[in-house]
Amino acid sequence: MKSIGWVIIVVLLFLLVMWNNRRNVRKWKNRKGKSFRDNYYDRKKEKHTGKEEETDHEKQE
Repeated sequence: MKSIGWVIIVVLLFLLVMWNNRRNVRKWKNRKGKSFRDNYYDRKKEKHTGKEEETDHEKQE
């Protein structure tokens, strides 16, 4: 009887891990096309509109 309980617990944990993995993969695919660095410099440009300084990011390109 105890072994059936352990099997059920292991199966439930396995299913939770599989569900969480799929959820994380979906999130990763949604973020894949986004670039944190580009978004950061775009937001920085918006804050400093009017200033025509070249940032380090723009110098690299």
